[in-house]
Amino acid sequence: MINNNWKKFYSSMRYFIKLVFIPKEYDVVFISSVVFNRGHNGENALLKPMIESCKKNNLNFVIFEDADLKGEYKNFRRSNNSIPFEFISLFQVILRKFFNLIYKNSLSENENYIREYKISNVLKNFFFRKFNSKVYITLLWNNITLWRSIDPDSCIVDYQHGIIFDGHLGYIKDGRPPKIKSANDIVTLVYGQSFKDILIENDKSIFYGENNVLKVGIKKEFNYKNLPQQNNRKILFSLQIVPELDVKLVNNYIDNIKKLITFNKDFLTENNYKIIFRHHPRYTTYNCPKINFEEDFIDFDNQTPILDLLDTVSMHMTFHSTSVFDAAMIGIPSIFIDMLEEMSPEEIFLNQYKYPCKDMIIKDYKDLEKILLDLDNKEIFINNCHDVYQWSQAFYNDFDEKIFEDFLSKKVNKYNLNN
Repeated sequence: MINNNWKKFYSSMRYFIKLVFIPKEYDVVFISSVVFNRGHNGENALLKPMIESCKKNNLNFVIFEDADLKGEYKNFRRSNNSIPFEFISLFQVILRKFFNLIYKNSLSENENYIREYKISNVLKNFFFRKFNSKVYITLLWNNITLWRSIDPDSCIVDYQHGIIFDGHLGYIKDGRPPKIKSANDIVTLVYGQSFKDILIENDKSIFYGENNVLKVGIKKEFNYKNLPQQNNRKILFSLQIVPELDVKLVNNYIDNIKKLITFNKDFLTENNYKIIFRHHPRYTTYNCPKINFEEDFIDFDNQTPILDLLDTVSMHMTFHSTSVFDAAMIGIPSIFIDMLEEMSPEEIFLNQYKYPCKDMIIKDYKDLEKILLDLDNKEIFINNCHDVYQWSQAFYNDFDEKIFEDFLSKKVNKYNLNN
């Protein structure tokens, strides 16, 4: 693994040093991270249909793939079809440390933007003077200032990665988008109409609108056929333990889960329930607390793709994981645990997203038994499956290749006319 990391770093260094002397021009640049390589065989399922569209339309493109320099994401597979971005990331880290020595105090949003603008100009003048692209499509909005510094006239696109809600620092908070987006005239591509509505309706600055928020959908990794008709008493539990979470919060989180299981142990055992725990994709054993159970009805499965796991269960349980959407898209209802303020599902899933099954909320350990007994009723179970499936369709549409290709063609042609 270490040798492979050095190979990737050397490959990155070689590309960007050559870039100082040899011009590179593209129609489209894709920017991603190894953490998005979660599809079959470690491919980037988010960008795959867009890349295939570029190939079909003979558009010249390149993929930049970043990896964290600390090695926290070493378990993710690297793409052999991308240019590693670590060499530039290392320069960014060094330059940020240098600027932090100057500022010393914590930076405001405006000061942070100015810092990134200065760093971007240094990198542009050193490495990217002979580089340009007509369109940049990124899953990493933190480098937006760099791409805008390189190409003032290009179209920069932020493709949705994860959920969008009012209060998300990367999308909309306190009635306005982050400055890095509004100042750089970013176009946002979203999965579904409801995400688009959240951006436009909550933006008091009127930055987001029909002209720069486009619904293109997402490539779904399954073909939906039939809603579940039978409750098999199997539950998938999506855990949310990741390296960046506060240790105290994680410990409280684990404690809540263990107490919930212990309190309901007899009921779950006597009624032949099975719970499969699955860790977050960014969970690592060397820098995240472990959670262990001795109960016979509990298993862990971090290897099977989540959609394959969901195909074997009838229910999903979590605090506020986005796996709720994965489950809903195949008609699997989710049981929310609302016993930890920092990880409450109430504001996002209930208030903003209007999750339809409002009776499936655990606020006390004894609530789980009541919810499971209700779901044992076939009519209630089938109705819930139908409701969550219908709800998910407003958020996650199938990837619309024509909409994307028309958008891309328009932006490429506009750039060609102006340059």
